[in-house]
Amino acid sequence: MKRINLFLAIGILFTAFQCSKPKEQYYIPDTISKENKRNLIAYFEQGKVLYKNNCSMCHGIYGQGKDSIPNFSQAQLDTYKAKLAMKDGQTHTFADSLSYDQIEQILKFLSYRKQ
Repeated sequence: MKRINLFLAIGILFTAFQCSKPKEQYYIPDTISKENKRNLIAYFEQGKVLYKNNCSMCHGIYGQGKDSIPNFSQAQLDTYKAKLAMKDGQTHTFADSLSYDQIEQILKFLSYRKQ
Protein backbone atom coordinates (compact mmCIF):
# COMPACT_ATOMS: atom_id res chain seq x y z
CA MET A 1 0.00 0.00 0.00
CA LYS A 2 2.86 2.37 0.82
CA ARG A 3 4.40 1.71 -2.60
CA ILE A 4 1.15 2.54 -4.35
CA ASN A 5 0.89 5.82 -2.43
CA LEU A 6 4.52 6.63 -3.26
CA PHE A 7 4.00 5.98 -6.98
CA LEU A 8 0.77 7.96 -6.91
CA ALA A 9 2.54 10.91 -5.24
CA ILE A 10 5.38 10.77 -7.77
CA GLY A 11 2.84 10.66 -10.61
CA ILE A 12 0.99 13.68 -9.25
CA LEU A 13 4.23 15.66 -8.85
CA PHE A 14 5.33 14.75 -12.38
CA THR A 15 1.96 15.79 -13.81
CA ALA A 16 2.03 19.07 -11.88
CA PHE A 17 5.55 19.78 -13.15
CA GLN A 18 4.56 19.08 -16.77
CA CYS A 19 1.55 21.38 -16.50
CA SER A 20 3.60 24.17 -14.97
CA LYS A 21 6.19 24.24 -17.77
CA PRO A 22 5.89 27.51 -19.68
CA LYS A 23 4.32 27.08 -23.08
CA GLU A 24 5.82 28.63 -26.16
CA GLN A 25 4.18 31.89 -27.16
CA TYR A 26 3.89 33.19 -30.70
CA TYR A 27 3.36 36.49 -32.46
CA ILE A 28 -0.12 36.02 -33.88
CA PRO A 29 -2.33 38.99 -34.74
CA ASP A 30 -5.45 39.40 -32.59
CA THR A 31 -7.56 39.71 -35.73
CA ILE A 32 -7.13 36.02 -36.56
CA SER A 33 -10.06 33.77 -35.67
CA LYS A 34 -9.73 31.37 -32.74
CA GLU A 35 -9.82 28.35 -35.05
CA ASN A 36 -7.10 29.73 -37.31
CA LYS A 37 -5.08 30.68 -34.24
CA ARG A 38 -5.29 27.09 -32.95
CA ASN A 39 -4.25 25.80 -36.38
CA LEU A 40 -1.27 28.17 -36.51
CA ILE A 41 -0.15 27.20 -33.01
CA ALA A 42 -0.39 23.51 -33.94
CA TYR A 43 1.68 24.21 -37.07
CA PHE A 44 4.31 26.10 -35.06
CA GLU A 45 4.41 23.36 -32.42
CA GLN A 46 5.13 20.79 -35.14
CA GLY A 47 7.98 23.05 -36.27
CA LYS A 48 9.24 23.12 -32.69
CA VAL A 49 9.32 19.31 -32.55
CA LEU A 50 11.14 19.18 -35.88
CA TYR A 51 13.64 21.77 -34.63
CA LYS A 52 14.31 19.84 -31.42
CA ASN A 53 14.71 16.54 -33.30
CA ASN A 54 16.91 17.89 -36.10
CA CYS A 55 18.56 21.16 -35.12
CA SER A 56 18.95 21.34 -31.37
CA MET A 57 21.82 18.86 -31.21
CA CYS A 58 24.06 21.63 -32.55
CA HIS A 59 22.12 24.86 -32.10
CA GLY A 60 21.09 23.99 -28.55
CA ILE A 61 24.72 24.34 -27.55
CA TYR A 62 24.37 28.11 -27.89
CA GLY A 63 21.74 28.10 -25.18
CA GLN A 64 21.48 25.81 -22.20
CA GLY A 65 21.09 22.40 -23.83
CA LYS A 66 18.70 20.66 -26.19
CA ASP A 67 15.60 22.42 -24.87
CA SER A 68 16.98 25.90 -25.47
CA ILE A 69 16.43 27.69 -28.73
CA PRO A 70 18.80 30.43 -29.89
CA ASN A 71 17.36 33.77 -30.90
CA PHE A 72 17.96 33.66 -34.63
CA SER A 73 17.41 36.97 -36.37
CA GLN A 74 14.96 37.15 -39.25
CA ALA A 75 17.91 37.98 -41.54
CA GLN A 76 19.66 34.75 -40.48
CA LEU A 77 16.50 32.71 -41.17
CA ASP A 78 15.97 34.40 -44.54
CA THR A 79 19.60 33.77 -45.54
CA TYR A 80 19.32 30.11 -44.58
CA LYS A 81 16.11 29.73 -46.58
CA ALA A 82 17.72 31.40 -49.61
CA LYS A 83 20.73 29.08 -49.39
CA LEU A 84 18.41 26.09 -49.29
CA ALA A 85 16.50 27.34 -52.32
CA MET A 86 19.75 27.81 -54.25
CA LYS A 87 20.97 24.39 -53.09
CA ASP A 88 24.01 26.06 -51.58
CA GLY A 89 26.44 23.45 -50.30
CA GLN A 90 26.89 25.34 -47.03
CA THR A 91 23.51 24.34 -45.60
CA HIS A 92 23.15 21.59 -43.06
CA THR A 93 23.22 17.95 -44.13
CA PHE A 94 20.05 17.12 -42.17
CA ALA A 95 18.12 19.35 -44.59
CA ASP A 96 18.42 16.64 -47.22
CA SER A 97 16.37 14.29 -45.04
CA LEU A 98 13.53 16.79 -44.49
CA SER A 99 10.86 17.88 -46.92
CA TYR A 100 10.52 21.50 -47.98
CA ASP A 101 7.34 21.73 -45.88
CA GLN A 102 9.15 20.45 -42.78
CA ILE A 103 11.95 22.98 -43.19
CA GLU A 104 9.33 25.67 -43.71
CA GLN A 105 7.64 24.62 -40.45
CA ILE A 106 10.94 24.93 -38.58
CA LEU A 107 11.63 28.36 -40.05
CA LYS A 108 8.08 29.58 -39.32
CA PHE A 109 8.32 28.31 -35.75
CA LEU A 110 11.60 30.20 -35.28
CA SER A 111 10.20 33.33 -36.94
CA TYR A 112 6.95 33.61 -35.00
CA ARG A 113 7.94 32.43 -31.53
CA LYS A 114 8.27 35.10 -28.88
CA GLN A 115 11.82 35.38 -27.64
